[in-house]
Amino acid sequence: MKRFFRFVFRLLLVVTIVAALILLVGLYFQLQTLSTQVNELTARVQRLEEANAARPAPGSQAAQAPEPTRTPTPEPTATRTARTTSTPRPTNTPIPTPTGPTHTPAPTNTPGPTATPSLTRTPRPTNTPAPTSTPSPTNTPRPTRAPTNTQTPTATPVPTPFFTVNTDWINVRKGPGPEYPVIDAIPRGEQYNVRGRNPAGTWLEFCCVDGQRGWIYAPYLIVNVDVNAVPTVRATPTIPPSPSPTRTPIPTRTPGRPTATPSDGGNLSGIRIEPENRCSHYDSDLYPYSQSVEPRIVNQQGGRIYGPYTGTYFASIRETDIEHIVARSEAHDSGLCAASSATRRNFANDLLNLTLASPSVNRHQKVDKDLAQWLPALNQCWYVNRVVQVKRKYNLSMDRAEAAVAQRMLDSCPNTQMQFTDPGSAPPPANTPPSGGSCPSNCTEAHSMGMSNMGRDHRCYQPKFDRDRDGIACER
Repeated sequence: MKRFFRFVFRLLLVVTIVAALILLVGLYFQLQTLSTQVNELTARVQRLEEANAARPAPGSQAAQAPEPTRTPTPEPTATRTARTTSTPRPTNTPIPTPTGPTHTPAPTNTPGPTATPSLTRTPRPTNTPAPTSTPSPTNTPRPTRAPTNTQTPTATPVPTPFFTVNTDWINVRKGPGPEYPVIDAIPRGEQYNVRGRNPAGTWLEFCCVDGQRGWIYAPYLIVNVDVNAVPTVRATPTIPPSPSPTRTPIPTRTPGRPTATPSDGGNLSGIRIEPENRCSHYDSDLYPYSQSVEPRIVNQQGGRIYGPYTGTYFASIRETDIEHIVARSEAHDSGLCAASSATRRNFANDLLNLTLASPSVNRHQKVDKDLAQWLPALNQCWYVNRVVQVKRKYNLSMDRAEAAVAQRMLDSCPNTQMQFTDPGSAPPPANTPPSGGSCPSNCTEAHSMGMSNMGRDHRCYQPKFDRDRDGIACER
């Protein structure tokens, strides 16, 4: 849960940053467009001012053009005024006075041509240097902005392939197959970059977990690209040789073990009662099994994707783990440490010993515990009977504590068939311990009783033991 919330927080942070960047880019382009519009407007205003400056003022032309035409007008006025002066004709002598010479002053109006200096206003064409403002074409560098947009195609590289885990937990192995050793397990929601795939595309190589590359089963992943587009790589890790040399102490084991003795009860007849003995090195790779066995388990359970330990129905097998009723390590310590590799493989794939469970139950509650250390909340009689059947089939032993629990349960069980709850019903209360079992009063006692990492559906889970409120109590 912590990783999930961290992932959600990181995702929200990335989305926020990306949104802020998009807004900044949008503002940048809006400012660019506004600046270009302002430049265009200023250029137009300059052109209009230059055009207005280059034109002669309409009032000045109208004033200049009539001036030469007005010069003749004073002449007729002068002649008319002369006639008015001719009224004193009774003195016949003054008649000569109206001679033209005296009226020659009329041409004094001719200085109108002197008004021609108004033509000196023509220097206005000196404003013609306005073409010097033609540098407005310097705005032509606008096309240089286009290349900035051409950079956007560079922002379309092929995305880096990565995957997201789409199941609660999934194993990471050293090679592309269940026969390779497990490096680690990663939870739902984790993301890693893909480095390659096997030729069939069923396994993907990625980096990194525990500082090394690993392989992971593709059907339980969400990949952001087509898997076929991922380059094919060879599996660099090799399958480690079987630790056959460690089996040499087997002869020392068989003489020391007592012969098969019947138990006190008839239900456990044929099962050895003796302490566990790890006669050789244990490795989960010594007990390989195929993921394809899951549909067979579902078929064995009447087509139900059902966890009998908690009475839970799952929407898909991707939500479940393949659960070994007798754990592989517990079977190893009960006799299979001396068995052949074929016997171990048969044990790991035997439907008699297989069921389904949620990853939290399989990996954090049951793990490798025996009957004396753990019992499910539901189907206890079925579970104990299956353990006895599997141990009898593979000639496995029980220690005295385990045999006592098995005998007591089988003596009180009216039915050993798997019971299915109603799909709509809730699972039983997690804090109700089954008959014959006691719960610890604190985590120290829980650790000593082998009840570490108890989930909410564990019979002895209590909120006071779950200090970080992550659903797992008495964590180690």
